[in-house]
Amino acid sequence: MLKLVLLLSCCLDAIIAARPTRNPNPNIILILTDDQSDAFMRDYDAVHQPLLSKHITERGATIKNSFTTTAVCCPSRSSIYTGKYISSLGVHNNSAGSGGCASLEWQNGPEKNNIAHFLSSMMGYKTSFAGKYLNNYGFGSKNGTAFSYPQCLNATANMESVGMENTCASPVEHIPQGWDNWQGLVGNSVYYNYTLSNNGIAEVHGDDYHADYLTDLVKNRSLTFMKDMIASGSPFFVTASVPAAHENADAAPQHQGYADGLVAPRTPNYNRVMDDGRHWMAGEGLNVDGKGMNESVASFVDLLYRRRLNALQSVDDLIDEFATTLEDLGELDNTFIIYTSDNGYHLGQFGIPIDKRQAYESDVRVPLIVKGPGIQQNVTIDASYALNIDLAPTIMAMAGATEDQIASIGFEGKPILGLLQTGTTERESEFMFEYNGEAWDGCASYLANDIGGVYFDTDKKFADGVQCGLRGAWSYSTPPVWEGETWSSVQDNVNNTYTCLRRIEAGDDFQFCAFTLTGEAEAYDLVKDPYQLNNLANDMSDDEKSTYYAKIKALR
Repeated sequence: MLKLVLLLSCCLDAIIAARPTRNPNPNIILILTDDQSDAFMRDYDAVHQPLLSKHITERGATIKNSFTTTAVCCPSRSSIYTGKYISSLGVHNNSAGSGGCASLEWQNGPEKNNIAHFLSSMMGYKTSFAGKYLNNYGFGSKNGTAFSYPQCLNATANMESVGMENTCASPVEHIPQGWDNWQGLVGNSVYYNYTLSNNGIAEVHGDDYHADYLTDLVKNRSLTFMKDMIASGSPFFVTASVPAAHENADAAPQHQGYADGLVAPRTPNYNRVMDDGRHWMAGEGLNVDGKGMNESVASFVDLLYRRRLNALQSVDDLIDEFATTLEDLGELDNTFIIYTSDNGYHLGQFGIPIDKRQAYESDVRVPLIVKGPGIQQNVTIDASYALNIDLAPTIMAMAGATEDQIASIGFEGKPILGLLQTGTTERESEFMFEYNGEAWDGCASYLANDIGGVYFDTDKKFADGVQCGLRGAWSYSTPPVWEGETWSSVQDNVNNTYTCLRRIEAGDDFQFCAFTLTGEAEAYDLVKDPYQLNNLANDMSDDEKSTYYAKIKALR
């Protein structure tokens, strides 16, 4: 053991000694988790992710009010990579057709203007991506033919298909512009049994923990790239896009019992079915019978909460190895590390068992914790807010881009480096977030096997293991497993289409949401009512509502 320690020490010393004079620009690491809510849901804290706390939270700044501009994976990630709202990108949901996820229109347009491209072309950075990219990445064909897979079938409400209905277009060979090292997952988050695009070559993985566990693979390949760049003296940008805590939330073997005995947070809105004019996903039609969760379903939610915490332990291991390696190589103080997620996740809030996509705090709030040169340490900033579209311009600012350079790119988000450094900023108090419901995610057509000749076997897994809310004994293959009854819940529908205005300023936190297809409105005073139990829209006059409708139209 002593010989091994001495050998590793010698290797690190050799890398440091051999390293040429480096570019003074700082390194930047983006750790992007999947479906991880902010501290409101206790998905992370100093107890459950102590290494996140040790290496990033205590050495950096936490933005209290951090939001996604759309609470679902593919559109949010598209916004993170480009710094633009989904209405400017044409990416409206996880489907590849009118949803726009990994479509030809995305590939030939907005994707070219991603953050890696600008860091590489304007700032001289070397770039690496590892992990989940977009839900439908890798399902296209090399010759440009678009394929129709089960993952691609959904059609998004109110969106024109522009000739791409029900198709996937990005092949494994496709490497988005700007990335020097590309380790892109084909499809949605999984932990085993997947295909990876290893710089454009399909690499098939199985179910061996040491060779295949995706969170560890993201860690190891990112570390290899970092070490190589440090040895060459090149500043780098690394995106480590891990699958945790996305369902199925398969934990590494050593972490499978971590959360034993814990239950999902019983927030004041947990399993509360409301009758106050809010949209149907949290009212009539819920779980088919409108009665909220029974004991069996609640037990499943608790099981998934434990699985999520178990899976996140490997993310903590990743953070620890990143920080330790950077410190050993003398680069930790010269490296920004950003920790965030694509969207939040609910676990029984308003009686909706699991998933995201809702206009509530559990779904739209995401963690945002940043450490690095000049960043305040061990502070929580609540003076303003941050959006996922702010990440790209902020990363450019971290890389040393001037205000004029950042402005020339045309980001719709704002750099928040100044907020992280001083705790104050000047920006507008109002912003927008939105969601476009999927027309075929209403469950009935799935479970009845009657979608246009497409047959789904309800006794088996559909696509990535999620069959429109259907869960059963097959749901999980790694411990802890589900041994209860088969059940189904509504997770989305065409009428779950909304745009919300949020206003955050001193002493004020207000949200107004308009549901496009059904006409409901929801409004909340989040200072007095943080769990959104009192829908103020019921007492608003038509004139008051019209004022907010006009503001939403202006923001769009």
